[in-house]
Amino acid sequence: MIRLFLSFTLLLATSVGFGQSIQEICPSANTNGTVVNCEYFNDTLYATGFFDRICGQPVGYIAKWENNSWQPSAISISDPGHALKAIDNKLYIARYEQSLDSNWLYVYDNGQLQTVGSGVFLTTASGFSALPNIYDVLKYDGKIVACGEFDRVGTDSIQGIMQWDGNQWNALGSGLSGNIINTSGVMFPHQLMVHNSELYVAGNFRYAGGIEVNGIAKWDGNQWSALGVGFNNTVYSMIVYNNELIVGGSFTESNGTPLNRIAKWDGTDWVALDFGFSQPDPNRFIFVHTLKEIDGVLYIAGGLIEITYPDNSTEVCNGIVSLQNATLNTFMGGVPDNDIEAICKVGNNDILVGGGVFGNGYTGITQIGTSIQSHHSFEEVNLFPNPFEEWMDIEAPSTVERYEITNELGQIIRQGALESRIYISLPAGLYFLKLLHKDQSFSTHKIIHK
Repeated sequence: MIRLFLSFTLLLATSVGFGQSIQEICPSANTNGTVVNCEYFNDTLYATGFFDRICGQPVGYIAKWENNSWQPSAISISDPGHALKAIDNKLYIARYEQSLDSNWLYVYDNGQLQTVGSGVFLTTASGFSALPNIYDVLKYDGKIVACGEFDRVGTDSIQGIMQWDGNQWNALGSGLSGNIINTSGVMFPHQLMVHNSELYVAGNFRYAGGIEVNGIAKWDGNQWSALGVGFNNTVYSMIVYNNELIVGGSFTESNGTPLNRIAKWDGTDWVALDFGFSQPDPNRFIFVHTLKEIDGVLYIAGGLIEITYPDNSTEVCNGIVSLQNATLNTFMGGVPDNDIEAICKVGNNDILVGGGVFGNGYTGITQIGTSIQSHHSFEEVNLFPNPFEEWMDIEAPSTVERYEITNELGQIIRQGALESRIYISLPAGLYFLKLLHKDQSFSTHKIIHK
């Protein structure tokens, strides 16, 4: 589905009935682990993750996209990969460590795979989530910077983040430490970003340079600083989109402000966007894993089930949505039963997505952007009273011809030509009013019968 925002304050849930779905590339059972990240290097798209078999092809945790299919690549690592980053004509690889041992940042250069400097260690290492994993790498101020779950590099005490000067790894101040209160005991620095000559890092750490930051901090080259009070749970991703700093994660609050796993920085505090991601299933972990801009479109992906809007209406969005010009695209419901984490452009007009869950991987392909066939800036719809008892007045654009009322199961229980007042006799409860336009687009509104 496509959803168009009129404003933050309207009690309006508008879904334009055009869009495109995501087409699975191969059956999920043929890929034996989650696809986490993808990156172009020397004009070839590579992917990494928890898989060592993708679409039935054996690979060493790194595959390449060639001739519209996944193929083994010349690059192979011995443990799952988390991030690939092309820097200065070299491909850097941040990977997980599956044993109580050291880990390294790897670089692929001139056909050779090498380690960069000393290995990293976690002196408190125990289970898989508390091993010396490396999560991200980039170039900042002329140096390679990497972050991960480590507290020692070689014999040096370096906490969670390190920079390479060409000869050795060095600390950035006193680094990262601790974990956000009431979360698992890992600092989990997950993503790095450079903006306005400052280095940002996001994760589950509580402190940066000894300052309480709760999941996000920035380094100006000399010292760490906080962005507000941070969050109550992990921040997985960050991006500057349309000149706004947006973050995603598993958090639900900042400084008393309720948030649904996505937020933006207003210069003083973290505030909600015009939408968020709710948790309809208490047994599912809901989180935004990836924020990525491609050709002016912001893609938001992770362990998502449904979007929630300011009027408390919801829309199914399994795994991924995109945002462009205040229009949300849910890709016709997304990819059920899969988390989406990797997003990359292929060709001129397609987006390749990757993810998976529970030992099965997923890759799919869809068109870039919202790809809507028709676009409406809908006039405001007014419904009153709501909640209602016997009747409801409807003020809607002249293009609306018919209406449908459905229950929470999606069953149509009333329909007809739209009139300014409709009389409704229903059991008390929650229902949805769909207003159908002449061109077959529609808007959907939550209504409550007393």
